[in-house]
Amino acid sequence: MLIVRHRTDGFLSRVTLVSRRLRSEAGRRLARHGVHAGQEFVLACLWDSDGLTPGEIATRVSVEAPTVTRAVRRMTDAGLVRVAGDEEDGRRVRVWLTHRGSALREVVPDVVDGLEADALALLSEAERGQLLDMLARVEKALDGPASGSGSPNAEPFSD
Repeated sequence: MLIVRHRTDGFLSRVTLVSRRLRSEAGRRLARHGVHAGQEFVLACLWDSDGLTPGEIATRVSVEAPTVTRAVRRMTDAGLVRVAGDEEDGRRVRVWLTHRGSALREVVPDVVDGLEADALALLSEAERGQLLDMLARVEKALDGPASGSGSPNAEPFSD
């Protein structure tokens, strides 16, 4: 019988807990504005470049296309976006902001910034920079050996 130990004080447990708490708090704060957690990323893409395809949005936010399709369906029902056929390629659809979705550009970034400020409130500016650097290095290590990382002797990540 294989027994898997679960460390509650280890890196993965701590990252998972923080991620869940951040997502939950983001959901709570965004819900006041009719936005579900995760939809802020779709909105940000469209604020930057309205009329993207679901695949283009998925690429920009690093998720699978079906995830974006589900989010867009929910956002359409909420009146945040509308979907229309591509004028050049009828097989493709594009996602457009509604007036309501556009107006959230004045609200959602402040909500996200407030959550980030609250989450990092106990860290100094230097510690915040170190945390971001360390998380970037962890992310790079997860890219695997093909990226040149994953080795205990790999050089530290730098911009």
